[in-house]
Amino acid sequence: MKDLIGMSFRINNELNVEADYTVGKVKKHKIIDINRFCDIVSKSSEVTECNTGILPAGCIAYREAPKTFKRFVVLELKERRMNLTYEKTMYRDFPLPRLIYGFWVDRYGKVTSVKVTVAENGKLTENTILYEYPFSNVSDYKMCTGSNQLPTVKCLAQLERMPYYIFSMPDNNDLYRKYNTKLNMEYRDLLEYLKDKDSDFYYSDVLVQNGETLSDFINRA
Repeated sequence: MKDLIGMSFRINNELNVEADYTVGKVKKHKIIDINRFCDIVSKSSEVTECNTGILPAGCIAYREAPKTFKRFVVLELKERRMNLTYEKTMYRDFPLPRLIYGFWVDRYGKVTSVKVTVAENGKLTENTILYEYPFSNVSDYKMCTGSNQLPTVKCLAQLERMPYYIFSMPDNNDLYRKYNTKLNMEYRDLLEYLKDKDSDFYYSDVLVQNGETLSDFINRA
C-alpha cells in the first residue's frame, strides 16, 4: 500500500481483527474477519521462489524448511580413503565404504546437525539400500561432534569440505556399537583389522543393513 507508514492489529471481543494504520497523514481503522485475516497472512508467507545458490559437489538432495529457514543438504563423499585419527593414532589412507552426509544449515550458515550413513554401491536412487554406520560417534544417523565447533558456511557450496573437516577431528569410542558390523570387534581392533583392506571388503564382510533406504535418510527430520 503506497505511503503506508505503520500498521497494528488486535483481536476484539467478537474475534475479529481490528487494524489501525496510517496512509500519508491520514489515520485509518479497519475490521477484518479473522478467517480472512488468517488467509491473508498465510498467503503472504508462502515461498514463491527458492534460490539455493551454488550447491556443493556431490550434492544428491536438497530440502528446505521455510518456517525456520533451515536447509538440509545431502551429499556423497567421493573419496574411499581418508586419514582417520583414533585417539592418538593416525590411520593414513584408511579405507571407507560409500558415505552419504546430510547437513542442516540455518539462515546464518551455522551447521546445526550432521547426519551420515553408508549406501550400497551402484547408481543412487530413492531405493538405495543403507547400512549401519560402522564407526563411532553416530546414532540413528545423527553424528555427535562433541565440543567441536563446526565452521560456519557463507554459501552451501562450502559444505563440500565439511566431511574433510569432520575427519580431521580425533575419533573416540563414543556411541560405538560392536553389533553394527558383522565382525563384532572392539573399535581399536576393528580399525587395525580394516586399515589394510579396501572399500569392497566392507560390503562382503563388514556392513549390516539397517532396513532403510536413501529416501528414509533424505526425508527424515
